[in-house]
Amino acid sequence: MESTAQEFSLPNIIIAKNYLYPLPCSLGIHPWYIDSSPTAQLDALHDHGRKDSVLAIGECGLDKVCDTPWILQEEVFRKQIAFANSVGKPLIVHCVRAHQECFRILREEKVQVPVIFHGFEKHPNLAQEIYQLGYYISLGTSILAGKKNDLVRQALLDRIFLETDNKSTKIVDIYKYFCAVREIDLDQFKEQIYKNFTHIFNYQLGA
Repeated sequence: MESTAQEFSLPNIIIAKNYLYPLPCSLGIHPWYIDSSPTAQLDALHDHGRKDSVLAIGECGLDKVCDTPWILQEEVFRKQIAFANSVGKPLIVHCVRAHQECFRILREEKVQVPVIFHGFEKHPNLAQEIYQLGYYISLGTSILAGKKNDLVRQALLDRIFLETDNKSTKIVDIYKYFCAVREIDLDQFKEQIYKNFTHIFNYQLGA
């Protein structure tokens, strides 16, 4: 089977919640799990985030419905953007009710790496704003409910990814649903996602 047809899992390792992982993964400090004094978490990110097995920094970002103090979320998000810039790895963003704030901070911190808004399920107009900024979105199981078809139809194929976010849903079912709504060929779509992945993650599947 060609690598473009294989399933590839990129686990998200949350510092202070998960054990470090020796296989390809993303690594970051999630806003839900920021310590009141996050120095040790940031040290761990700097120590391990440079490893070849870490393909991206995150999930990191802002969440207006979690208990972590906002000022602490902003501080740690800014430091992770700076670290991603320093190591040249993509940034995976967790964002809840704070997209404009995320955009502002990414701009202020002069983000230089690809940015992916994970688990995106908002209005197509917001997705268009993300595309215009040069960022990416990742769509998940929420599209299967049939209420996000406009988001699917208007998605820029060179600016998206698909994910399960550790749900029990099979990733192939998300691919098939997306292609049915868009009326596009599944194999061609897989090839496009593969191109997106290798372009921004600097990683060859099967390597």
